[in-house]
Amino acid sequence: MSTHVSATALEETPHETERIQITISDALRRRAQAVINDRSIDPQWRSIIRYALEINDPLLPDLVRRADAGEKIIDTTDFSETSKATTTIRTKKRSKHWQK
Repeated sequence: MSTHVSATALEETPHETERIQITISDALRRRAQAVINDRSIDPQWRSIIRYALEINDPLLPDLVRRADAGEKIIDTTDFSETSKATTTIRTKKRSKHWQK
């Protein structure tokens, strides 16, 4: 029994590295450095931009834009309302239990 294959096998060239290399443009690098050096920008933002620049984060353009626009990293959250609601629910459950 013979097999006939019309397709020829392609030679595979080994990849030098499996890591994906992200290239950051010089303009973006300069903008990121400007944000890092700008003392009027939130220190947390400056740290995030510095780290993103170090690791070549693909989200760096968006992070630089958001930091430069003065966006908050996280809004202040008031948990006092949540605890009041939880207390009210627990109190109602207990009162129904006690009425029986």
